[in-house]
Amino acid sequence: MTTVRTLQPNDARAVVERIVHQLSDDARRRPLVNAHLDGEVLYETILHATTSTWVAFDDGTVVGHLYGAVLGDPTHALAAWTGPDGASFDDADVLTQLVRDASASWRRAGAAQHFSWTLDDDEHIDPWRSLGYEPLSVRGVMKLLERDVRALPAGLSLRAARPADIDQVLELDHVIDVAQGEPGAVSRKDRHAIRRELLELLEDPEVKHYVVEGDGNVLAQAITFPLPARRGSFDETLHLSEVVVHPSVQGHGVASAMIDAVLDDARREGYHYVEAQWRVTNEQASSFWPRYGLAPTYVRLARSLT
Repeated sequence: MTTVRTLQPNDARAVVERIVHQLSDDARRRPLVNAHLDGEVLYETILHATTSTWVAFDDGTVVGHLYGAVLGDPTHALAAWTGPDGASFDDADVLTQLVRDASASWRRAGAAQHFSWTLDDDEHIDPWRSLGYEPLSVRGVMKLLERDVRALPAGLSLRAARPADIDQVLELDHVIDVAQGEPGAVSRKDRHAIRRELLELLEDPEVKHYVVEGDGNVLAQAITFPLPARRGSFDETLHLSEVVVHPSVQGHGVASAMIDAVLDDARREGYHYVEAQWRVTNEQASSFWPRYGLAPTYVRLARSLT
């Protein structure tokens, strides 16, 4: 009989062994997943997460675990988050019991949704889907190699974003929302918060905000920053986000040329890999990124807790 409870210190070693095995298997299936991790650091981390980690047992043996951190910010509701190393289970029934117990705790903490990352294949996704989870976004990875940089169309140029660009950048954000199937109006409060975040990004020395300009208008953008250390990702990885091209110049190679130049900068600065995420509802992005060379690794699943 399977039982579930929150993690106790003497469970930590068994959970670490499961994570090490799972990450190794993920890397075997997806070579752009980094299997390396420091087991002792992971062990110490787990010891500090006892109240947010659930462990499943069968006859005294650990048969699964589920970690979920409840997080939120001024522009997003509270949600529980599970990383690729945050869940393991011997079968779908074990996952069902882990999710049942953890969800009750997340709801009490005010979380409205649960997001969980898992390997991007049916074998890993189906047990979650049977519980009502649906794919939301995909993480793709590419190794940075020297390559030809395609030229932007005549009359367009790439430069660093400036504070004066913010209003046009906000309009490009709306283009992303429409592509993702979320064209709803952003509230004045949210728009103010996004504007403030963008201005803060421009002042962050680790963040690079590129824009493509033509006739004095901002027609495309990309934002990059060094990816923090994260299990499953390689060191010296650049995160590429907020890539968007205005509809008036789509279909002319603007995105490819812009990203070529951005990643050439990154390679020269010592980055070895690039990661990006895209929504599964964004058909343009779902087609573009694999065609450009990013290989899907993990998928983010979502389920309502209300």
